[in-house]
Amino acid sequence: MRALLFLLLTGCYANKTPTNSDTYLHEEDRDWVEVYRMEIKRAVDNEDEDAYHFFFQEYMRLRIKQVKSK
Repeated sequence: MRALLFLLLTGCYANKTPTNSDTYLHEEDRDWVEVYRMEIKRAVDNEDEDAYHFFFQEYMRLRIKQVKSK
């Protein structure tokens, strides 16, 4: 019992406090087409129609923007 209490009190310690820069997303490093493709696949696998429609719409919006910019 004492060992369990000791582990609970000392088990996890963060040396560094997270800052905003740790979680900042760099848009130029993100491939949104691939993200949307993966999410569409997950939606189909999980039979989630709402997620499928949402991500498919976002995917098509992005692809149309890419085609128009060429």
